[in-house]
Amino acid sequence: MIHERSNIVTPSESVPVSRSCARCGNGFDTRGKEYTCSACRKPKTAAPRPGHALSFRERQIVALVAEAKANKEIAYHLRLSEGTVKEYLYHIFRKLNVGSRTELALRSVRDGLIDRTMVDARPPLPIWIPE
Repeated sequence: MIHERSNIVTPSESVPVSRSCARCGNGFDTRGKEYTCSACRKPKTAAPRPGHALSFRERQIVALVAEAKANKEIAYHLRLSEGTVKEYLYHIFRKLNVGSRTELALRSVRDGLIDRTMVDARPPLPIWIPE
C-alpha cells in the first residue's frame, strides 16, 4: 500500500523485487521470499549418467544380486555391513537408472555388466562349528 504523504511502499504490497539466484547467480524478479530462480527450483531428473561406470565393488554387488542373494548374504560374502550394501545398491540404482533388484539383475545379464570371476575374487568366511 502506498501512503498519500510519501512514496513508501509497505511489505503488504505485492511489488516484484529483483534478486540474484543463490545457486546460479542469474537475476530474477520475485514477489515473495524466494532466493533461487525458477530454473534452479525445478526438480532434478533421474537421467542415466553416461561416463559413471560401476566400480569393482559395485559390480560385485550387482553379480550377487543377479544370483538372487539377499542384502544380508551379500554383506556376509563381501564382509560388509548390511547398511553398506544398501548404500551401494542405492548408488547402483541411481547410476543405472533402475527401480528394482529384478530390473537390475535383468539389465546386468542383458548388458554384460557382471563377470563371474568378480564374485569368486573373495571367498566367504569359513563357518565355525563348535566341537
